[in-house]
Amino acid sequence: MLRDEAAAPVSRRAARNLLQSRSIGLFPRELEPGIVAALDATTLASPLRLRVTGETETIRRGLAQGLADAGLKPAWLADWLVDDVMRLANFYREATRTGEIRVRLETIADDACRLFHVDFVRFRLVTTYRGPGTQWLAPRPGADPLAEEAVRRLERGWVAILRGEKAATAEAPALPHRSPPIAGTGVERLFLAIDETPSHAS
Repeated sequence: MLRDEAAAPVSRRAARNLLQSRSIGLFPRELEPGIVAALDATTLASPLRLRVTGETETIRRGLAQGLADAGLKPAWLADWLVDDVMRLANFYREATRTGEIRVRLETIADDACRLFHVDFVRFRLVTTYRGPGTQWLAPRPGADPLAEEAVRRLERGWVAILRGEKAATAEAPALPHRSPPIAGTGVERLFLAIDETPSHAS
């Protein structure tokens, strides 16, 4: 169970209801201090670029193997990360009523998707385990959508499900978002994105 933007417990059913009428579902959470410290202290033997598609056990095995290949240590942190990704994958699957999903877990040391854009999916779940979170534009009728005060940023550990073009409506349009600008700062993000596979999109 995650928590909604009012800091009250939110179930998967409540998440589905939230997504019916909004461009973004926000689920604040705070990572435990020990997890934060371990994530900040860890170094990888190689950049992480995990892409895993399939059913639950296929994704779990792919994540575990990918983290081992990247040299993520200590072992308990890799186990925690796999468990957390799987928990979020199940949350996403049930909240959006999709079947087969794809998971992207990667380290990012540049601006990546630096321009505000919308995704050609129904919904995408995002969270950042290390470094600054995804930036998004808060709808402000009659205001400049790119004004500084319209830009919001997910806090570290917070989970968001963003509406994409395939689920856009007049009342709940696709949500513009981007990677936070970090090029040249020495910051490295650990970022997770989950969405449905094209064959299961509607």
